Amino acid sequence: MKLLLAAVCALLLLLNAGHAESRRHGDRDSERQYKLFVFGDEYADTGNYPAADLTKTTRAWYYPYGSNDKDHGATPSGRFSNGLVLPDFVARILGLDESPPAERKREQDGVDPSGMNFAVGGAGVVEGTGEAPKLGRQVEKFKRMVRHGIIDDDLTDSVALIAFSGRRDYERFHDMTNTDVKAMAQDVTDKIADAVEQLMDLGVEKVVVTTLPPLGCTPGLSKSKDGVYDAKCDSQKVTSIHNSYLEEKVFQNKDVFNLDLKAAFNRHAGPSSRSKKFKYKLEPCCDSFDQGGYCGQTEDGEPQYNLGSKPSKFFYWDDINPTHAGWKAVVKEFEESIKNFLHI
Repeated sequence: MKLLLAAVCALLLLLNAGHAESRRHGDRDSERQYKLFVFGDEYADTGNYPAADLTKTTRAWYYPYGSNDKDHGATPSGRFSNGLVLPDFVARILGLDESPPAERKREQDGVDPSGMNFAVGGAGVVEGTGEAPKLGRQVEKFKRMVRHGIIDDDLTDSVALIAFSGRRDYERFHDMTNTDVKAMAQDVTDKIADAVEQLMDLGVEKVVVTTLPPLGCTPGLSKSKDGVYDAKCDSQKVTSIHNSYLEEKVFQNKDVFNLDLKAAFNRHAGPSSRSKKFKYKLEPCCDSFDQGGYCGQTEDGEPQYNLGSKPSKFFYWDDINPTHAGWKAVVKEFEESIKNFLHI
């Protein structure tokens, strides 16, 4: 009997030791399922801009947008790309299939457990419209839904993504003096810092914020009047000033991740890029015939744009938005860093 009891005790000790060991390797962080809440403009919109007759602002609901998007039946889904966009790839790092649903598509009876996307194409941080509310209004809508219990007020294990192209806020930067640029950048980055603070005060644990991309090197601003894309691009004063302010006001917080679009875009499609991944760096895959036109534009039923036959060889899809392949490459660069940041 003593031998049997000793054997049982030894077995129990062995099982307990094994259980303790598995707890150490499978700590809570590694089992987290984060919720994602998205704020921004066309870089992050997954269907919030209202569908209407074809215009530059509604183009994401029309061909050729979504034409290579196998995840959504190769049809337009309101994403400003030929496929998936930034938050879709960030969501995949969190273990989700794609970005949480667009707020506009929310069912009345609840909220998707993966989170919600409030970003709207054409929005700005300080500038906005009724159809494309600015950052502050997007965040206020989120806060209101939390207050009303539509979104669970327990925001443990939640991440916010704030992503802006700068198109709306800095659309007239060519006509701005250095003083004007600094004043606008101060205002824009103040509003981003305020949004980050509000989200964290509400209980959001981690925030991912994009830097401003190299605006002068986007196709819409690097195309000359004769249709040539200038590899030198324009002065990057806006991007540099904006990002330096972000560094001071936002990225000093250990719970904020710098998703550095300026560096990533330059590595893949900048004037001195040596990346072999993209054959076409500045030229967009969907290129309007007219300098003032847009991808998807038609006239009497005829397309007013050229469409590249191999979108995966292009970094840019249209005048400012990357292709599916472009966004995938950008986020891939940050995957390990984001996982470390979130302890996943």
